[in-house]
Amino acid sequence: MRMWEILDIKLTNDLSIIKKAYARKLKQHHPEDDPEGYQRLREAYDQAVRAAKRNLKLDSSHDLTEEDTVERIESGQSDTGQDEQEGDDNPVVVPSRKLFADPAPMIRTAEQRISEFMEKVTVVYRDIAQRIVIDSWLKLLNDDMMWDVKLQREVYKRMTVFLDRHPYLPRDVWQLLESSFCWKERAQDDRESFSRQFPNVFLHVFAEPYYATSLRFSFLTKAGDIDCEAFLAYRLGALLALKHHHMERAEEMLTRAYELFPDDPDLLRLQAEYFLRLGSLSRAVTAIDRCIALTPDDPELYWYRTRIYVKSNRLTEAIHDVTYFLSHNPGHLGALSLAAKCYTKLGDPASARDMYLRLLEQQPNDIEALVCLAEGSHPETGTTSPPASPAASVDHLPAQDTERAASRLSEQRRGAKFRSLFIKILLVLWVLGWFIYSVIR
Repeated sequence: MRMWEILDIKLTNDLSIIKKAYARKLKQHHPEDDPEGYQRLREAYDQAVRAAKRNLKLDSSHDLTEEDTVERIESGQSDTGQDEQEGDDNPVVVPSRKLFADPAPMIRTAEQRISEFMEKVTVVYRDIAQRIVIDSWLKLLNDDMMWDVKLQREVYKRMTVFLDRHPYLPRDVWQLLESSFCWKERAQDDRESFSRQFPNVFLHVFAEPYYATSLRFSFLTKAGDIDCEAFLAYRLGALLALKHHHMERAEEMLTRAYELFPDDPDLLRLQAEYFLRLGSLSRAVTAIDRCIALTPDDPELYWYRTRIYVKSNRLTEAIHDVTYFLSHNPGHLGALSLAAKCYTKLGDPASARDMYLRLLEQQPNDIEALVCLAEGSHPETGTTSPPASPAASVDHLPAQDTERAASRLSEQRRGAKFRSLFIKILLVLWVLGWFIYSVIR
């Protein structure tokens, strides 16, 4: 069957072999990096486990029936579970040996089983080191409770309520949980009702999940004895407040989180964003500097600091950071454009031209790059080397794009002149109208 091919093992009823194969393949199909591959792997794993359990149950039932039959034949027991000894006149009924067997272990009720499972979930969540590791949740989701069809609805309900009250989990864990509980599919007919009943689950699964789950958790293992739940609540509150431009709320959340754990890189990044919006550029740079000191290998932080440097007119430092970022992300359009503008302002048109040409390799129809190459500089700083003709301004473009680029530049210039003339006419009409209105009044 295909499920065994996906797991890359032979047909087996050994659950440990199946689980090991699943864990091995999961490294190749991480739910965040390869959601489709993960979905196929998960389905194959589910099918294999169900098939193995079904076969084991059938084999066990078959073996038990044969053993009972042999025992009864050898001991002379009847099918009613009793041994009969017959005298000459009256039969004497002797209780079956089974009546004296060890009593069966007490059967747990469904409520007891669910409660025990939820206690396991609680233990994982309370331990931040376990909480942030996806394997901890995989183990829970592979629990026998998850395979009991009769209890699945109640488990779904209990887990949804629990996670709505305890939502501070990494993105990959939320993706794993969604693949198991399928909230999107279950709530697709009435998302509004679901969002009212389970607002935190909705936030992390439905409503722009990047905002809610972009924050990292690994540094919390170094936070020591702090109230992790309070810190995570404040940090998420700060992120959402900034998203909705509630600056007073953002300041309150950032302050409270910082008092609990000031060395969290994502908190410092949020601080930098807060100061940047306030226009306090020096404090924004201080916050992002601390963030980079804690995570120096994160290129995104250098790109973030580049933009702060540009706003602060610290262009040489901006060039240094954007160059580092481009060494990791050579095709990033925004970084290439910003680098070109910085070089232009610094009086280095050759480097600016190089950035614009690299940008056009990624996006041949970029109007800004084409215009700046044609004019020899960025529009804000004026022309540094006027081209003799449209064709001459694009002579370093790829050969197959030269004619098209030259034609597009000519059209762009005609359009710009027309727009400029139109705006001037509107301005004159507006002034004339205002003058007439003032005279009449």
